[in-house]
Parts: sequence; C-alpha cells; structure tokens
Amino acid sequence: MLSSLSLIPTNSTTKALQNPLFISPITPRPFNLHTNRGVKTALRVAAPPTQPPLTPSPSQQREEDVEDSEESETPSSKFSWRDHWYPVSLIEDLDPKLPTPFQLLGREIVLWKDRLSGDWIAFDDKCPHRLAPLSEGRIDEEGRLQCSYHGWSFDGCGSCVRIPQAAAEGPEARAVGSPRACATRLPTLVSQGLLFVWPDENGLERASATQPPMLPDDFEKPEFSTVTIQRDLFYGYDTLMENVSDPSHIDFAHHKVTGRRDRAKPLTFKVESSGVWGFEGANDGNPRISSKFIAPCYYINKVEIDTKVPLFGEQKWAIWICSFNIPMAPGKTRSIVCSARNFFQFTMPGPAWWQLFIALMHGKAELVSSKTQAVVPRWHEHWTSNKVYDGDMIVLQGQEKIFQSKSLESSADVNKEYTKITFTPTQADRFVLAFRNWLRRHGNSQPEWFGFTNQLQPLPSTTLSKRQMLDRFEQHTLKCSSCKGAYDTFQTWKKVLIATTVLFCATTGIPSDVQLRVFLAALALISAGLAYVLHELEKNFVFTDYLCRDLIALDTVAIFIDHAHAGREAGRASERELRRTSKIVFNTNSSNRSIDLQIVRVIADDRVGEEGEIERVDYGSDNGETDGFEGGSEYPSSPFRRVNEAKRGSEISMEVHDVNSEEFVSRQGKRWVKGGLLQSP
Repeated sequence: MLSSLSLIPTNSTTKALQNPLFISPITPRPFNLHTNRGVKTALRVAAPPTQPPLTPSPSQQREEDVEDSEESETPSSKFSWRDHWYPVSLIEDLDPKLPTPFQLLGREIVLWKDRLSGDWIAFDDKCPHRLAPLSEGRIDEEGRLQCSYHGWSFDGCGSCVRIPQAAAEGPEARAVGSPRACATRLPTLVSQGLLFVWPDENGLERASATQPPMLPDDFEKPEFSTVTIQRDLFYGYDTLMENVSDPSHIDFAHHKVTGRRDRAKPLTFKVESSGVWGFEGANDGNPRISSKFIAPCYYINKVEIDTKVPLFGEQKWAIWICSFNIPMAPGKTRSIVCSARNFFQFTMPGPAWWQLFIALMHGKAELVSSKTQAVVPRWHEHWTSNKVYDGDMIVLQGQEKIFQSKSLESSADVNKEYTKITFTPTQADRFVLAFRNWLRRHGNSQPEWFGFTNQLQPLPSTTLSKRQMLDRFEQHTLKCSSCKGAYDTFQTWKKVLIATTVLFCATTGIPSDVQLRVFLAALALISAGLAYVLHELEKNFVFTDYLCRDLIALDTVAIFIDHAHAGREAGRASERELRRTSKIVFNTNSSNRSIDLQIVRVIADDRVGEEGEIERVDYGSDNGETDGFEGGSEYPSSPFRRVNEAKRGSEISMEVHDVNSEEFVSRQGKRWVKGGLLQSP
C-alpha cells in the first residue's frame, strides 16, 4: 500500500527533528483533555531506548530478523494495547452536525462535537437507559447528544441532562442526576487535524501524561505538498501492518499506478534498532527508504531520491508516507494515510485550512497565494489512492484466508509459525519479519480486544465477495467529506443533463427551421454524452474492478457456439459444420485496461468420432505450432477449445473450458489468462 496517498501538516510550535526521519523524545507539556486541545509533541512510549543497542554481527542479525527466536520477555517489556492514543478520524472528514459511529479495539464508540464547548467527544455507543446505539441519535437544539429511542439527552461530559419520561418532581426527577444515567466518556484529543481517542475510560491520568504520535516537521514546510485519506479495510490489523512494512510489493501490486515491474530490484533493508516501542531501519542506495514503526499503529516511511533536474539544479526529492493503521475489530482496520512530497507539488491538492492559517499568522501571504492555486481537488487525488488500496485488497484477502485456515488446522499462532508457513529468504522482507517478531514478542500476537474471546472466528475477508471487498462507497466515500460532496455533485449534474437531454429531444421536432432542429438534436447528443461521462466517472466513488494492467480481463457478454452438440447424440456431424469457428465476444472496461480485446478465434476443435465420441483435433496456431499443447491425451472427451487472442501484434495463449453456451455463461466468474485461472466474483 506504500504510495504517496495523503497527509496533514504539523503545528508551527513543533520542535525541529534531531533525526531527519524520526521524532525525538521530548518532555511533554500539560494539556486539558476536557478541551481536547493537545500540544503537538512526540509520543513518549514510542521513543527508542536511550541506550543504543549493540550492533549484531551479520549472522546474528540474520538470525534475529529471519528466524523466530523463542526468547523470553521480562515483565517490563510487555505492551499494553489500551494505554495509547489512537487516531480515529481526520477532522475534516467528520460531520459536526451528526454523531459518527466507530469501532476501536472492538469497542463500539460514538464521536460527536459538543456545540457548547466546541470539543470533539467520544462516548460508548450505548444509551444507559435501554442500551440503544447513541450513534443513531442526533444533536438536539441545545447542542447535546440525544438518543433516538426515548430522547434522553447528554452533555459533553456524559451527564444526562434530560429524561422526557421523568416526572417533574420526586424520584423520577432525581434520576437525571444519577451516575447510572450518565454516558461513558473516553478521553479525546485533537492534534494535527486528527481526532485521537484513549480506549480506556479509566486511563485519564495516563492519557494526560502521554502525547499522541506526531507527523514530521516537513509536513508544515512550504516546499512540501500534502494530502490525506482514510478508508476502512476488511482485513486484519496484522495483515495491514505487514503490508505497509513491505516496500518491495509496490512495483508489482501497484504496477502503473505508483510503481513499475521493470523497476523492481533487490532492497537491502537492515533493522537498526527495535524494542517494545517498535523498530526502525533503512536501506542503502538510491532511492533510500527509511522506515519506523511506532507501536501500536503508526508507521513512517521516507523515500529520498537523489536527482538532478536541469531546471532546478541538484536536489533531493523526498516523499513521506505516514500511515496510522487502527485496529477496529478482528478482520477490520481503518487506514489513515498522511503523505507529503517536495516535488511536482502542482499535481497534489492544496493544504488543509489550518496550514494556510499558520502561514498567515507568520505573514507569509505569498505562500497562501501560491498554495491556493492548486487545481487538483482532493477527491481526484483519492481516486489514485483508492487504486492503491484496491491493488492490495484481493491479494491480502487471499493471504488472510490461508493464514486463518492454518490457524484453524493446528490452533497454532501464525506469528510463531510465520517463517515456517512462509518463505522469506531476501532482505526485502526484513521489516515484515521485524513486525511479526514485535507482534509475537510484545503484542501478544494480536490486539487486546474488547468483548472478543481468543477463540478463532471467521474473518470478514473469508466470507466477503470481491465486489464487497472493493466497495469504495461504503469504505471511503461515505466517510470522506471531499468524495461524498463530489459524488453528490456528480449525481445532481447527471440528473440535470438527463433532464436537459429529454427536453432537447422533446423540442427537436417543434421548430420548422431544419437548422434549428439539427442544432437541438446536437445539443441533446452532447447533453446525453456528458451525462454518460459523469455516470462513468461516478464509478470511481463506488466500485472499480481491479486487475493488473496487462492481464486480460474476460467479461463474457455473449457466447455463440456454432458446433452441433446434437451431433454427439446423432453420432455423426459433418466436419464442415464442426469446424466452423466458435465466436466468443468479450467486453472490457477501457478505463481499467491498457489494451483492447478483439474477438478470439478457435484454433483447436472437437469432432465427432465414428462411435459418436468426441475426439480432440489440434489445428495449431497460425505459425503451424500447437503452442506447446500436446494433442489429444489430456482432455480426450472434454469440449475443450484452444484459442489465441491478438494483442497489438503479440499473441497470448488462453484456454476456455466447458464451452457450452448455458454452462459457460453461468460461469462468468472464472477468467482464464495464459492458461491460469484468475478468480473473480
């Protein structure tokens, strides 16, 4: 998933980094949890140990990174999942007029903005009355959270301020002030455009002494452009963390999106330090990739590229990809990605409003002027970002299915058996193994869930279809203020254009002037065309099937089988009839394909033998060869077709099994590419 997705800048009060990549530990300043205003300093628990670790020998390093050692941990090294700040949402994507449901470590919570104090609040998502979800309620006229079931209302502190059913006097009136009538409030904090929640309602003192994780200082520098995105993913926290720890997959999983296969090369990563706080490391070379994992969910990648552009002279390009991977529930994770880069800034959306505010406060009006000239809307950048998410989705779904099946078979801890289940011989996998080692040694192999037992349950990825896994609308659009607004705008304009088309069509025949009729007909066509374009663009907000660019996706539209299958029953059919070319018509979505498909040609066929049996006949390819396919023996009685597809001067061999007009149409979910089965719903 590593790519230039999204980002948020830091406050101008943030101290300069001692290390160009990682935030150094500093003494936290006090802040008031009740006002949700925190000073932006480094997360103390995430700081590396003050004593640098001894540099291991190459053999020791390899043994530590590649093999799962069974070393015991001291009590001080144990990790507490509930004693940390978790970012739950980008502030710009929260609606202050509505309560928002969220899951954190399996705990159902509701996020809402107290209109009286201006603070963002987190409650347990249950009314103390009859346990109805408060997220289904509303913000009432006084700015309080009101339950939609019986109308109980709560202020920002969690106190019940109104029970409509209670009498004005007596015990019922006093029930409003009872502690049992209060909603359970969790500590919250707003920092750098993110809303953080502390998942333990009894952890106020610990929360007050702990600062949230911080974005690097480069995020506030004028030469860096930034963008942010969040999406809910239906695979587990460990699966997502493993993915973001793996830069080597970019050139393949995100081919022609953020990487290219022909640019893949060995990555010699080395873990430089590790502990209960996480780990950090880097590679040597150009580009240089530096990575740091700050437990439990913060992962920082910095890519530095030494380059020389004639127009600007010698310089170093830098890309920050800071991801927060929040465990929502088993098999469900929220990804919040904050990205920044110091080149091609004009292709990224402008900064957040508070970035401009900081610039104005420092008298940098010229910076504001240049920043506001950004022409790329945030929602358009999210189209590319969602392609990156989609590129990982189905691969990680399949991986997670196998891991869970292994766990169910042997009841073994996948993290302990990881190097036995997988084969990771290269240094490119060092950070993946470092995360798996951390999760096993310090994280008890999984987050500390609320309300979930250790008994294995089916994960969403094992039951959801490809269409559900790639559902951008539910996972992102409804939760993104930019994309939701753009989608609604597209919908409105599409309706207007459709109505305009109908109007132009209805009035075309009224004028007596032929030229005016032609003009109105042309306007109707233009309006209809624009409506169709908007309809196609809307798919970027809802669902786009993802396939690697140079794989041929075969979406069967129609199949015409000219062979007389009745000849099999009759025992005979003319060879001329049997050798007629079968036509298979395929439809592709050109926006997702780099090539155009043509109608394929049958180059191998069946014929009816003397006894009514189907025999295989290989006609070979156009060059007289059989494309390496041995004739007759493998499928002696199968209605098998061997076809070639001409792809811009080259040929790709394909197989289509069970070529029967009814049976094959019912199996449109199976796609055959280069002789291999590519699954789809």
